[in-house]
This record gives sequence, structure tokens and C-alpha cells, in this order.
Amino acid sequence: MNFTGLKKKTAIQFYEKQLKKLKKNSTNVPERIKTIGVLADSRLFGSYDISRNLSQKLNLPHKKFEIIIFENLKDDFVTQHYNTFSEKDFGMYGKIKTKSVKGFVDTDYDLLINYCNLDSVFANIVAVQSKAKFKVGFADEKLEDLYDFMIVIEGNRIDIFNDELAKYLQILELI
Repeated sequence: MNFTGLKKKTAIQFYEKQLKKLKKNSTNVPERIKTIGVLADSRLFGSYDISRNLSQKLNLPHKKFEIIIFENLKDDFVTQHYNTFSEKDFGMYGKIKTKSVKGFVDTDYDLLINYCNLDSVFANIVAVQSKAKFKVGFADEKLEDLYDFMIVIEGNRIDIFNDELAKYLQILELI
């Protein structure tokens, strides 16, 4: 018996419930960004070196970044070099089952950047449960409670997203 559809449906219910509970608190914003958690999609990551680009744009060393990849496609390069997670790492109602995902969620990053698709419920569960102080992602009306800062970019143009992110973090004097 396949419970994938049921698991996804209960995960969506959990996510929507958690999103309603979020309350924005301006005292949560860090003074300076020193550590960054990055959520990315394996389809995106296969063609783009996120850590190198972000390191250059934000002028922070690679060791300040922790990247976790939502694995839609089985990619040996991604699984060998980065922490990955998939739908299998979640139980009913969005319960996280693996230590690596739980560790990512429980880490107090100064900044969380979510590059995943807006409709990726499991990546959004990781984002909503993250203890990061400042969360950034692609703009969407449904996600305005999730993120502290959203960037409007048409399509999946990561270079432009990173340029805008760096610009606004400098304006906010966070980097």
C-alpha cells in the first residue's frame, strides 16, 4: 500500500498550521550575518555552484555556509558532497525523521536562504521549522508569513536573486 499521497497531504496540513503560528518579531534580526543555512533543490544545484557564488557576493568564507539539498532527482555528485533530504525523511504530518535534517532545522543560523520551488512542501517545512534569525526566499503571497525578506524574481534566475540579496543585506548593514 502506498501512503505517499497521504503523507504529502498531512505534511501540507502541518505546514499550513505552522505557518499560521508564526509571528514576526523584529528583535530576531541578527546584528551581522556570520552563519548561513541554504536550502536548495537538486535540479537547481546540479547546474549552479551556490556556495561559491554566495561566498563571493556576500564576502563570507565557504565554511560559514551549511547547505542542505532537497533531492528530487538521484544525483551521486550531490549526495556525495552535500547533506541531502527527500520526502522519505519525513513521516506523517511533516515529522522529521532524520538527524541531518533535524540538525539543520535546530541550528541558529543568522540567515536562511531558501532556493527551493515555492510548491516544495517538504522544503517549506524545513524552512518554517528552522530556528534561523532571518529568512529569505522567493516572493509569493502565500509565503509572506514564512520569510522576513522576499525577493521578486521571475523564473529561477539565481544570479539576479543573489545580486539583490547582497545589495539589500548591505543596505540593512547585515554584511
